[in-house]
Amino acid sequence: MTWLTAAGLTIAVGIGSSWSPVHTSLHTEILMEDGAPYYIPVRATAISGIPIHWNNPTPTHHTVTHNGCLEDRQPCLFDSGPVPPGAEFTVPGLPAGQYGYHCRIHPIMRGVLTVTDAPSTPSQL
Repeated sequence: MTWLTAAGLTIAVGIGSSWSPVHTSLHTEILMEDGAPYYIPVRATAISGIPIHWNNPTPTHHTVTHNGCLEDRQPCLFDSGPVPPGAEFTVPGLPAGQYGYHCRIHPIMRGVLTVTDAPSTPSQL
């Protein structure tokens, strides 16, 4: 089994003459940091319907709040509330689109999540 990681996306696949998944642990991972750029990667890409995890390895509480939560005309699609040090916040999956988000505690912390539709067939490795 081979583990592939690209831009926070982790996939476990069997390697052979053709692509055949042995085990799939698919998610997008974003780290919260105390220094710039604050969310790593600051511009993340995920696949629709796949979980997105924000991990907080810092000694400080942070939030992950969709920018729509502050605007009357847009729905609030995710708001973690305070994420304590060493904890994580997970969104089970989002539809395709672009989602700006920020930390309510530290407004300078901002990120963008782009969610794309899943490809219809797996690409060859």
